[in-house]
Amino acid sequence: MSFSLVSQTAFTQENFRKTEIVTTVFKALKKQNEKKVLKTLPTKDDINFLIPLARVANTEENIPEVDTIIANFKKAAIENFKKVIKKGNTFGIQWDAIVLENVRYEANPDPNIAIERGNIILVCSSKNKKFLITLRKTYKIRDYWRLMNTIKFTLL
Repeated sequence: MSFSLVSQTAFTQENFRKTEIVTTVFKALKKQNEKKVLKTLPTKDDINFLIPLARVANTEENIPEVDTIIANFKKAAIENFKKVIKKGNTFGIQWDAIVLENVRYEANPDPNIAIERGNIILVCSSKNKKFLITLRKTYKIRDYWRLMNTIKFTLL
């Protein structure tokens, strides 16, 4: 119980606009460069940190090798990033002209793993179009926010 109270305080104090994950994803979108978004994925050390937490949460789960996990994350992130760019293109988003207007955070804790988790939402515009880029279920691992799920594009 005390962990959630400490986490909530940490959530409210963090300036998400200046976090590495937000600046990196924004630059990746602006340049339409999927390789930049790979920098937001968990590292080998991050995965090694999470595995014992996951095992405590679910002792029956068969956890793949770290290199396999990382390879799967990279493949999924590149595919997802390309889909986000393509979806934005269909709505006339000019990626090189996007503006980051605001950043919001919505806590979305994992009930089984005692680690900060939530959605980081980039409120953006391109010319006269407003849209959201949601970084789903990001985890704060060893003081760095990591992309652990997909990016979602939503036209407003």
